[in-house]
Amino acid sequence: MAKFVNNRSKIAALTLALLSACTFYSGAALAQSGSSTGNTKAADVAPPTLNPEIAKAVKAAQDFAAAKDYPSALAKLAETDSIANKTPYEIFAVERTRGDYLLAKGDKDNAAKAFVAVVETKYLKLADQLNLMQIIGQLYFQSGNYPSSISWLTRYHTEGGTDSRSYPLLTQAYYLNKEYALAYKGISAQVQAEIAAGKVPSEQSLKLVYSCISQMNDKEGTLKAVEQLNSYYPTAKNWTYLINQTQTKPGFSDRLYLDLYRLKQELGLLTVAAEIVDMSETATRAGLPAEAKKALDQGFAAGILGKGADAKKHADLLAAATRRAADDLKTMPQGEAGAAKSKDGTGLVNLGMAYATSGQYDKGISLIEQGITKGGLARLEEAKLHLGLVYFWAGQKDQAIKQLQTVQGADGIGDLARYWVMEINHPLLSK
Repeated sequence: MAKFVNNRSKIAALTLALLSACTFYSGAALAQSGSSTGNTKAADVAPPTLNPEIAKAVKAAQDFAAAKDYPSALAKLAETDSIANKTPYEIFAVERTRGDYLLAKGDKDNAAKAFVAVVETKYLKLADQLNLMQIIGQLYFQSGNYPSSISWLTRYHTEGGTDSRSYPLLTQAYYLNKEYALAYKGISAQVQAEIAAGKVPSEQSLKLVYSCISQMNDKEGTLKAVEQLNSYYPTAKNWTYLINQTQTKPGFSDRLYLDLYRLKQELGLLTVAAEIVDMSETATRAGLPAEAKKALDQGFAAGILGKGADAKKHADLLAAATRRAADDLKTMPQGEAGAAKSKDGTGLVNLGMAYATSGQYDKGISLIEQGITKGGLARLEEAKLHLGLVYFWAGQKDQAIKQLQTVQGADGIGDLARYWVMEINHPLLSK
């Protein structure tokens, strides 16, 4: 599973966009003008002014900054630090300017601290205070100060901020601060909202869901997270994990191993000689020699079978499967009358699967449907699963999905049906 990676370049771009949107005073204007708070009208109060010494330092800093000499600009502003009893507006003027130059210099952590001082002066309009809170949260995130990032992004929303772009960043900050439960709560809510709106969640979001839940050591939650990720962005690694989890789950029925092999075969994951041979032998025992032959044929074609110490054994198996498949094809029509006369539909279902694995899908569908309708099946869910597979093999994907979604069972059959739907909707291999 790929690790979560945050995109700092996008965050930086958003920070600059928000900063440019703030209606701050700049340069010499700071020495002459004030800014009303969210609850005060500018016309009701006289514009505040700066201590001449502070105004001089701010103007000198502005001149240095115009020449891109930010160290000298910051040094000038530092001269004001020793001035006692600065008014809130003087703090606002110095720290607002200092924050800009620190940011231009690349010192995000100290820029954030300067902007914190600006917010606390209350000299900004409410909208600009909120924008700056969001910027502070982003700057702390970029500097790796995740606790402070969390604090300011949370405050942004608590005090009325509505920009939804900050929620993913808050979730990332929680994750990187190892607060996995809070990160999971945020990202899972985002993903579920996107799905409910008919949108496809991003791969990055789904990987973050997985990373959070796995860090919480929630095995069941981890399995569900991998299923969700694999539903949209399938990989061979995730499919292998899901299949292994299914076959090792307590209560998994041995009868389903052939169906498990069928899924691996469809995914291109049946790549071990022993498994191919076992699938062939299992299919033979199930009375499906054509499927046994197909598995061996694919193994030989892929260069997996027919070499090494077992080369002769593989060749003998293929020869035997070929003979049985040919004989079975000749005798299947004779079995239809007997299956039709049977008290239950088991014979019809089995014969339908034999026809289907021989490539006669329409015939197979008809017989399996007749068998299910006739009833009396000891393994109804298995018959429904196989009908769904034959629909899929016949190219009837919508009908296959509809049928597979009716399959239930705690012995692994429900999982296999769900995984087939997953594969049909988002194939691992390009066809």
